[in-house]
Amino acid sequence: MAEAPSLPVAVFSPTKGSLSCNIFGWAPRWLQVFNDLRAFMVCFFCLSIFRGITISYFASMVPSMEKRFGLSSQSIGTVNAMSDVSGLLSAVLVAHFGGGHRPRWIAGSSLLVGIGYLLMSAPEIIFPPNPTSILASVMATSSDENEPFCDANRNESSQTAGLVCGEETTDGRGGPLLVLGLGQFVFGLGAMTAPILGMPFLDDNVKRRNAPLYFALAFVGLNFGPLVGTGLSAAFNAIYFDLSKPDFQPSDPRWISAWYLGFAVAGVGSIVMAVIMSCFPSALTKKPRRKPSLNGNGLTVQKDLSGRERKTHLAERTAVVPQTITVKDLPVNLRRLSRNSTYLMKVLGQILSAFALSGYISFNVKFMKEQYRVPQSTISIAGVLPMVLGMMIGVGLGSMFVRHFKLSPRGIGYVMAACSFLGATCFFSVTGLGCSQDHIIGVDDVAEPYNTTSADVCMRKNDCKCQNAHFNPVCDTGRGRTYVSACAAGCSSSNRRNGTKYYLDCVCAIGDVGSLFGELENTTWVTADVLATSVVLSGVCPKQCSNFPIYVALMSLAMVCMGFPTAGAVMLQFRIVDKDLKSLVNGLSTFAMSALGMLPAPILLGWLIDSSCRFWQTDSCGTRGACWIYNADEFRWKFHAIVGAVRLINCLTDLTVTYKVRYLAFRA
Repeated sequence: MAEAPSLPVAVFSPTKGSLSCNIFGWAPRWLQVFNDLRAFMVCFFCLSIFRGITISYFASMVPSMEKRFGLSSQSIGTVNAMSDVSGLLSAVLVAHFGGGHRPRWIAGSSLLVGIGYLLMSAPEIIFPPNPTSILASVMATSSDENEPFCDANRNESSQTAGLVCGEETTDGRGGPLLVLGLGQFVFGLGAMTAPILGMPFLDDNVKRRNAPLYFALAFVGLNFGPLVGTGLSAAFNAIYFDLSKPDFQPSDPRWISAWYLGFAVAGVGSIVMAVIMSCFPSALTKKPRRKPSLNGNGLTVQKDLSGRERKTHLAERTAVVPQTITVKDLPVNLRRLSRNSTYLMKVLGQILSAFALSGYISFNVKFMKEQYRVPQSTISIAGVLPMVLGMMIGVGLGSMFVRHFKLSPRGIGYVMAACSFLGATCFFSVTGLGCSQDHIIGVDDVAEPYNTTSADVCMRKNDCKCQNAHFNPVCDTGRGRTYVSACAAGCSSSNRRNGTKYYLDCVCAIGDVGSLFGELENTTWVTADVLATSVVLSGVCPKQCSNFPIYVALMSLAMVCMGFPTAGAVMLQFRIVDKDLKSLVNGLSTFAMSALGMLPAPILLGWLIDSSCRFWQTDSCGTRGACWIYNADEFRWKFHAIVGAVRLINCLTDLTVTYKVRYLAFRA
């Protein structure tokens, strides 16, 4: 029987030119100063930061992207999963064919990352709001002359006169969704290359005693990216999407931040660093302790400890030629792993952990904004930052814990199970940390909030002829009541004073002070007591809730539990399989976590979150978009209960693995 053909894994023979820093073949002497591992590490560190920005930034901008383009949470979850799809496709190809000029491969992939970022920011320019869009009503409210008030003389048919609804004129959510998905897909194609090829490149060029330091720096760079993303989201969440200053505050449900700016910054930064990375040679020249002599054949002549001369070619000192892989080994190795029940149970636990982490991170900012009415910029710092740090602290403490106590495989299994159980407890406990739900007149007091024609409410009794599904809430500060719009509150006009918009003659709002405002019009002051008891202002009435800090503390603890067993879990994974299967196990575990955990989690959680909506965006043509207001209790229960249940099942898989490795010990 003929042997299966062997596939060479990018056997690369470096030439003299490939060992010099160069710009498209131009290798000036001053550029060789950077032909050093430290310079490469700085560039690789920066690329890791730009690549990791999206972990926290995308999640922070989910509420704004949804409301800007009228997308559901399930749609955004699908967009988020596109990077996992492309990452799975590229990982195998890069691992097999990327063994040549690794810095150039990393540079090319970083270019794709930059292009992906720029594509994700492009919909803001390509798809501006049109007259039938959901944003049209919000923007009309900010311009005083276009805001619809309570008006018995309004011709209701004129509200949609001349409006032709169809595929050509409606919001066109398919376009933004396609571009965002394409951006994530391109990003995923490039995101996997740097970690796959960067670590072997470091290993080939670093001294053994310095390897842990450089590997740690590489991981720190990737973990530092979410911190930078948190800072960017805090800055850009405080800016309105069209750079104007609307009448409502950042905590208002209508607030849409300048979500696209962070993607643009990360895209430009990734492209710049990609150009710099492309200048590095295929292998870095290692500096010898003594200056070697070079003979005419390109051989270096050095003396060993016995005084004898040893001749080596420059390429032999700086490049490692990989082994050859055969196709026939793959099915055999897969069959061996499929019979390893301990490994299969371990992979199941990794899938569950990846599902919980990906699902929660995708929508945690959205939940905190909707539940606690905290501005997104505040959430980015006070809410997201402690959780990101909690994950990093958990990884560090877990590594030191395993090293200090020299845990056995069984001990590591107990740690994994304990962390899964404690994490599940945290998620279940926060289901009781809610806030009182906003009662919005015009939404919660009518049977059909999208059609109030037959509703027995004040705005109908006063013949206000309000638009259906028009969401521009106002607050009666005297009674703490929120109305779905100024028209629903019976307001007939508005006025501005000291930069604040006041609604006047609001016949449905008990706290109306139209006449009082007229008396104060010629004064230069309005006391706080008057404002607190008499004014109808734009926005949802503020709520007082002290549970936000407690929620952040518990979720930070849950993130510590996520990261704490990481180092031990990797050690255990390599111990439960044969030595020759370590690389295959690492790749298969990554594939399984992405395909079965990280990819479906945002889609499933997004669908559950959408089922908690109580008032949807609706454009002039009746097309449903994103959700304006959620059922707070239902959102909180569904979101955290599903993640907590997954972590609890994960605890059971960890206990099963612990039982199976009870007699196993680490090799010396």
